[in-house]
Amino acid sequence: MRVTIKDVAKLAGVAPSTVTRVIQNKSTISDETKKRVREAMVELDYHPNLNARSLVSQSSQVIALVLPIDSDVFYQNPFFPTVLRGITQIASDNDYAIQICTGQNEERRLDNLKQLIYGNRVDGLIFLYSSPNDPLVDFAIKDKFPFLILGKAASPFVSLVDNDNIKAAFDATEYFIQQNYRKIAFIGGNKELSVSQDRYEGYKEALQKAGIPLDEKLVHFSFGFMLEDNSYQLMESLPLTELDAIMTTDILVAEGVRQYLLEHQLTIPIISFDSIKPRLDIEAYIDINAVELGRESVRTILQIIKDHKEGKTVCYRQLIDHTITKL
Repeated sequence: MRVTIKDVAKLAGVAPSTVTRVIQNKSTISDETKKRVREAMVELDYHPNLNARSLVSQSSQVIALVLPIDSDVFYQNPFFPTVLRGITQIASDNDYAIQICTGQNEERRLDNLKQLIYGNRVDGLIFLYSSPNDPLVDFAIKDKFPFLILGKAASPFVSLVDNDNIKAAFDATEYFIQQNYRKIAFIGGNKELSVSQDRYEGYKEALQKAGIPLDEKLVHFSFGFMLEDNSYQLMESLPLTELDAIMTTDILVAEGVRQYLLEHQLTIPIISFDSIKPRLDIEAYIDINAVELGRESVRTILQIIKDHKEGKTVCYRQLIDHTITKL
């Protein structure tokens, strides 16, 4: 239940109008009263509405993009700037601004999210990642606030915009199998992310369909922030002389793999996922159409916001097509 100015006023022993003047930092309020009101705000976890427009229109005309904790990876990966291009196109067309929500740790991110929601500073949220048991998603669900996930949602009742990552990875693996490759290594991104799990599942399904046993020695996941460095190190663990091909789930991972092969003068075909033509010399890539992912995410969240204002609850699950492009 949201805390109101009246709740703060009651705890502080003042009138609601006094709380408003404290929020506005009016000089007519004594320091002692300001201190008492601010302590009540902290105790009740009250976040004031700082957006004047929303008081009149009940709309901030702002959408928040929620980033993961490891936002360094977000800024490094060319997928995300491409998604942002699609997001800003449709947001601008609909007179919406974009706000970034992130933080150095989970607690700070959650607090920042609460400030945006309780302060009526945003109309809706787009989570630019997907992770199981996410407290920020849980909070948005509990608060019944308009949001969607750009990626796989843990609940079938959460709206999402995504690729079919299982099918995309299946197609990528089958691309190599059709060339009679059997020793196909899988190097994924962060194992905690749903996108990595789904692409691994697609890889396994393609092997199973072709009657190729899964070899755990050929499967590795990166970790932490520096995906290129991690994937480079992981190459040391692979039986390279036996490999026919390598599938990576992320272009940053592919960069580390490619660098290792170049330095060791090895030639092994690589396929990866990207949203634009990769600058790497690799065999092929899965174009996940990131610009359209971004566009559709804004179209969908705007519809969710409209539904919310009309008292309707609709679950939207949009899938964007992928293609394989040989380089």
